[in-house]
Amino acid sequence: MAGYIEDRWINKKKDPTSGKRERTTRYGKGSRYRVAGIPGVRNMSFDTLEDAKAWLRRAGTDSERGEFVDPRDGSVALADYVTRFWKEGVRGAPGTVKRVDERVRLHILPHLGTVGLRDISATVLRSYIATLESQCAPRYARQILTTLSNIFETAIDDKRLVRNPMRAKSVRWPKVPEDQREAWPLETAQRVRDVIKARYRIAVVVALGCGLRQGEVFGLSPEDIDFQRGVIRVRRQV
Repeated sequence: MAGYIEDRWINKKKDPTSGKRERTTRYGKGSRYRVAGIPGVRNMSFDTLEDAKAWLRRAGTDSERGEFVDPRDGSVALADYVTRFWKEGVRGAPGTVKRVDERVRLHILPHLGTVGLRDISATVLRSYIATLESQCAPRYARQILTTLSNIFETAIDDKRLVRNPMRAKSVRWPKVPEDQREAWPLETAQRVRDVIKARYRIAVVVALGCGLRQGEVFGLSPEDIDFQRGVIRVRRQV
């Protein structure tokens, strides 16, 4: 296995006169043992020989498998990682990108932005989810956590994390209540239509008769309607 441990306090070769290994100029300064020579792995220093040997074994084996993840790369703060590496990879329709940005900017970074990637543990996430549940509806909270999990998955691909902390067994996502919603009876919908201002009644008619959602109703224009064929083309949302 490649790699070696260097004692930076004591010379490797014995002094030809005294026959002893003499102290180096670094004696007593900084960490004593340095692990070096592992392909693709930056040098790492340790205070004790035992820790250096353990790192050499683990890093050497992972390097040979192509699975090595340097924990120092995971020390970057979540906000820095999102801004510098993750955000540029977000793709999708403008509305989707905007919603993802809002989740990160308003609900993730204010709570976890200053925390290092590797320091966002299951304990930290359990506390964060409890805070999130007190501020957001369960469905929206799950959307936020999905975005956070995607950030962690990207960090794994970038070899900054070994595993996704959102997948820990003790990290439980908010449950969405299985509530049943009942549609208004036709009579109720018609009464609502009749009591609002005349200029807005068409919104009720289009929504009720054509099944358009609110944003689609607001974005509808007369040229979107083929009156001869009885066809509505939904081209935009507001």
